[in-house]
Amino acid sequence: MRSRTALISLIALAAVLGSTRPASAGDLPSVDTRTWRPSTDHAANLVLEPVLTPGAWNWNAGAWLHYSLRPVNTVIPQTGDRVDVIDHAVGADLTLGIGLGRIVALGASVPAVLYQDGSAPQTVLGDVGLHSKVTVLSNEQGGFGLALLNNVFLPTGARTGFQGDGSTRIGARILAEYTLLVLGLQASVGYTLRTERRQFLADVRYGDEIPWSFGILMRPGILGVDGDNRQLWEMAIHGSLPAGPVGPFGTGDPGSARLSPMMLALSDRIAIGKQRDFSVIAGVDVGLTAAVGVPTLRGIAALSWAPREHDQDHDGVADDVDQCPEIAEDRDGFEDGDGCPEIDDDDDGIVDSEDKCPRVAGVAQPGDKNGCPLPEGKPKSESP
Repeated sequence: MRSRTALISLIALAAVLGSTRPASAGDLPSVDTRTWRPSTDHAANLVLEPVLTPGAWNWNAGAWLHYSLRPVNTVIPQTGDRVDVIDHAVGADLTLGIGLGRIVALGASVPAVLYQDGSAPQTVLGDVGLHSKVTVLSNEQGGFGLALLNNVFLPTGARTGFQGDGSTRIGARILAEYTLLVLGLQASVGYTLRTERRQFLADVRYGDEIPWSFGILMRPGILGVDGDNRQLWEMAIHGSLPAGPVGPFGTGDPGSARLSPMMLALSDRIAIGKQRDFSVIAGVDVGLTAAVGVPTLRGIAALSWAPREHDQDHDGVADDVDQCPEIAEDRDGFEDGDGCPEIDDDDDGIVDSEDKCPRVAGVAQPGDKNGCPLPEGKPKSESP
């Protein structure tokens, strides 16, 4: 069986070489065939991410590991037979994100292939991505929200390992979200500009793209699962359509169906640790079309770290139990565990700063007895 696959691969390469100019193996450029990239937002799942940004100077880092089954394929022009150029690939992505103000976030991603079989190099770096998010309409309390996502992919990847495009790509997407906090719907659509068009072997001409996604997010606590509300489930379909020189789904050019990837993503993000600064993400991405870069199955696991300020008012009471998280506790030995300052401990109407007996209810008096009880037998009417 393996010998038959190898023979078909040789036939495919021979057909490609016969339809292009003479070239050595090292002179045959590939393109960036990736059809999934992780978000640089700590609160994202595999595909969907929130409209909101993490907040001023809040940063996060992530490490993603993924395995893809048959991620790259081609078609023999003479017979129409599909040939898997890469059968198995193991990749990794490092991500970094940071919030600037309340509505802007920046990020960077560095992809790499750790192993892949076939004729391509086994280990290669991919195109570095620079990312930004701008919240246009906030939905912090639920409801409808909008954000603008921007991406720039730099030509840093190896053009012989299906991870590098050899030219800069610039993209923008509109992200729309409607959330009830425990349940949300998301959709996005955008445009990616290729500064140079590319040819994938003999049957596909790469141009601009229209990336899109649609999905649902749910906290399983509404089903009676995950009482600590640490998980977020995702189900989404995502992909892209060619915006030239060919049309989508096989229209306008025999190779255009190969440029219309579509995948189904299922994932679970779980916050771990007492402060929930760490998250573990696990999921699968299932190919729904036979486009270039669509794997039969992709398995993904990630670890994300987002250190946060857990005591905003710096009063020693953690925000998750602080009843006044933005107002510091007065630390006067009276009900200091609730995180709220008590300005009148004895509830006698005289604030503690002026009350000479702050723990015993009293009356207003002149001098150093203000707020203290009247001497026994002294009528209240005698006090001023």
